[in-house]
Amino acid sequence: MQRTILPLLVLFLLLGGVSLARADEMALTQTVQASQTAVYQLEIHNETAVVHDYTLALSGLPAGLTTTFTQGGPLVSQITVPANEYGLATMRVDVPVETAVGHYAAQFTTTRDDGEPLTLPVTLNVENTYAVKIVSQNLNVTAFSGKEFVLDVTAVNSGAAAVTNLALTVDAPAKWIVQTTPATIPTLAAGAETAFHVIVTVPSSQVAADQKITLALASDQTASPDSPLTVRVQNSPTFLYVALTVMGLAIVGAVIYFRRKGRR
Repeated sequence: MQRTILPLLVLFLLLGGVSLARADEMALTQTVQASQTAVYQLEIHNETAVVHDYTLALSGLPAGLTTTFTQGGPLVSQITVPANEYGLATMRVDVPVETAVGHYAAQFTTTRDDGEPLTLPVTLNVENTYAVKIVSQNLNVTAFSGKEFVLDVTAVNSGAAAVTNLALTVDAPAKWIVQTTPATIPTLAAGAETAFHVIVTVPSSQVAADQKITLALASDQTASPDSPLTVRVQNSPTFLYVALTVMGLAIVGAVIYFRRKGRR
């Protein structure tokens, strides 16, 4: 009696560094931070006697999370796998910074060109392991053109793991000179605080006006939300001194004048 062997589609899902022998034991799961990209490596085996095209799709994730597939270069929506061979593809899920922390379940589907589908569950964990924020700073500062002013900014590691090379960035108007001490913090442990001392020199050419400055923290792992600062620039204080001197002389002159006039 002749036996009929049904063609099989075998999909091995590999996480980075996992051997092929154990691929079928691994779940298609990744854990990332919001603002990062989850990367899944796919290996699709064609165990038939003819070449086949396989379409690739991921469904079930919230709106705003973008999925793309590549095969060693440009974006693809399907791959071609020769008979009795396998094809590799990379699936990337971009996780925006505003994505809520949580556990997301989705479904990966590959459909052969003859309509044969295969689906597998996908898990995406979004966590907040790395997080930094500015917890103390002035919101408004008064400064003078041609002079400098100082800021003391307190930063905290509000995440669950240490961050490295933490720095304070100051987005100031052109020609303004910003000096930050220290320039970077090599390591900041989870829950720890640190302080940055900032000296900002306002150019003498700066006209009197309100100027906006943006402060933010950046590390190797993550960045903080922007913190705004309004700097109210006034004319150099030397103008004030001159004006006060002139006013004082005018008052003294008036007193002397009226005293002399009163004696006549």
